[in-house]
Amino acid sequence: MVRWELTSIEGQLGAWPAADLLAPGLTESPLMPDEQGQCLIGPKTQASNRERLWSQIGPLLSACKPNWVLLPEAQRANRDWWETRLGDIAEPGFGRGAAALALSQLNRLATPGRLIAAHTPAEGSEGIEGVMALEWAPSERGMSFGLARMDGRLDGKTDVGALLNLGRETVTQPEALLCPGTGGDGYLERLLPFLAELGSWARPEVRWEFPEARLGRLGVVGSLYSWAWLEAGYRLGDWTGPCAVMEMDESSLVGLSVVSWRR
Repeated sequence: MVRWELTSIEGQLGAWPAADLLAPGLTESPLMPDEQGQCLIGPKTQASNRERLWSQIGPLLSACKPNWVLLPEAQRANRDWWETRLGDIAEPGFGRGAAALALSQLNRLATPGRLIAAHTPAEGSEGIEGVMALEWAPSERGMSFGLARMDGRLDGKTDVGALLNLGRETVTQPEALLCPGTGGDGYLERLLPFLAELGSWARPEVRWEFPEARLGRLGVVGSLYSWAWLEAGYRLGDWTGPCAVMEMDESSLVGLSVVSWRR
């Protein structure tokens, strides 16, 4: 079984380096939203959202290793543009669920690879503009994937329950369940009809964690922030047992991963 070590964290959230916001002991967010609830990397320009996203993603692509790029669900309509722009360098995914698919593909390749995500909030909407790149490499220590699965249909009739059943078959009771978003942004609403499928995952001993809650709305970038937060927790001893990561947002696709750690 391949073990994965996080070897590099690049990018920024608002005006802050992403790695600084993952530093141990940080209890309050230093991000300063404006009157619209936004915290942008730089002033808004007349460029389209896809061009603004590309300006942040392009410098983080690596030509010598596989890249996966996570884009907001709203960019799915621009799939052809992104596939042309990324060419053979990277594979695009849309919505947070694509993170589970990217990690599954990385795990099969068993070679160093890079996940990149970028988000820019719509004008007048609350949110933090950000871009992150996580570089992973096989290692004797680190995280291993018991499950990394994306599921769903573009007609919106995603069976989250089937995914949860796979999760419970992989680990009866994780130490923690990492949830998407801040807890108040509606990302978990689609989980409500499937609460019965949680089974032992709904016990009080399972900690439901919202890593992004102290920062704000990060969109797809929040997925990579949560993975870096989880990896840091393992290294610091906050977690010792298997953990699960749920990936949900406005996309119809849902991701679920189950990971363990070896020192």
